Amino acid sequence: MSYAIKPLSCDPARVRGMSERMIISHYENNYGGAVKRLNLIEEKLAELDYATAPNFLLNGLKREQLIASNSMILHEVFFDGLGDESEPGAALKEALARDFGSYDRWRRIHRHGQGARRRFRLGAVDVVAA
Repeated sequence: MSYAIKPLSCDPARVRGMSERMIISHYENNYGGAVKRLNLIEEKLAELDYATAPNFLLNGLKREQLIASNSMILHEVFFDGLGDESEPGAALKEALARDFGSYDRWRRIHRHGQGARRRFRLGAVDVVAA
């Protein structure tokens, strides 16, 4: 199976808090590299004679396949989560209120932490210690 690099789903120039150059570089090098690496591993696995291949070779390729596919998937989730700032839906707001006392409290905690340290988020919720 051959994997294709998905197009960037946001305008990197409009993402707040991250430079356009950094987003494009990460997209091309990290995400693009993971997809290319996964395709190379898939090619090697397709060429392999499973009946005669040493177990360490098969084990190594399968381990690297898992690492590369996880990297590809997590980068796709990350890039799909970038975009214009927006409000969460009702179900998410209710969950945040349940877990943090209120949506506004979660937002204050979240905004306060942004300047204190650099981090990446997956999805809409960034779990921080309250």
